[in-house]
Amino acid sequence: MLTPAESFTAVVTTAWRQGLDPRGAVLLQEGPHHTWRLPKSGAVAKVWRPGTDSTTAFRDARIALWLRRNGILAPRAVGNSAFPSPYSGGRYYLYVTYSEDLGDRRPSMAALADVMRRLHGLNVPPHLGLPKFDPVTRLARRITELPPGVLSHDQERHVRGLLADARVAWRSVSWPDLSVIHGDPGFSNCLLVRNGPALIDFERTEVGPALWDQAVFAWRRDAFGMPGSEFKEFVAGYGADITEHDGGRTYRIFTPIFAISAWLFLAEAARFDPALQAEADRRLATVLTQPGFPWGWESAIDVKAAAR
Repeated sequence: MLTPAESFTAVVTTAWRQGLDPRGAVLLQEGPHHTWRLPKSGAVAKVWRPGTDSTTAFRDARIALWLRRNGILAPRAVGNSAFPSPYSGGRYYLYVTYSEDLGDRRPSMAALADVMRRLHGLNVPPHLGLPKFDPVTRLARRITELPPGVLSHDQERHVRGLLADARVAWRSVSWPDLSVIHGDPGFSNCLLVRNGPALIDFERTEVGPALWDQAVFAWRRDAFGMPGSEFKEFVAGYGADITEHDGGRTYRIFTPIFAISAWLFLAEAARFDPALQAEADRRLATVLTQPGFPWGWESAIDVKAAAR
């Protein structure tokens, strides 16, 4: 897994090549991908996870361009080239993309709901070659990539059993018309700029059921304690409540997929930040027992803040 030191070296090297000043770079997010802020250049650098190909890395910029052409704000590429910048000086061959820094102001939930509704109303663009949304297969692959010792034999059998059940349930649904979905919406990927809310970070943007993006906000209420008033504001702004779709069955199908994904995120990150291990263990325990909501999980940001 990529370390911050490795991604920093990639950013410094490729930023100069792109005509950008990387001095004072600040790590905003680590995980499979790393994101850095370059304050002297007004830019954000995204170091893609090892193994990412150029087509996947460049898709981010192409999606952002498509959104802007369709009236949805998104970041512009910066530097000497809109293409991903390759780096091959360390353990991994990496790609780094540079885009304008849109800041970190949080939009209202109503504004976020509106931009998601507009996204889902766009026609699927064939020229982008967006993959079909398949969260279960992605999670199964990530579990396979975990190092030995993260899961016991019984734990892995249990988690894979939950995924197998989720796959059967997913395939049993007659989904409404598919649309372009963000895949990971929320306040970390929707920023308030001068002209309104802007979407960022399109690594999970695919063609799938809009219900998934809607469910993310109910999930954050139930698992992380997002105020119920915020979810009601989202429902009012979007015009639909996922928890009522098909009598609540759709949301129940999504829940184990969300849970396993959220646990995996911390399990992967805890390999390089031991402060996250206790919360990763707590999430795994929840995944294995599936108690009723609320779960009272802590976000990675909150865990890190408490550890300081």
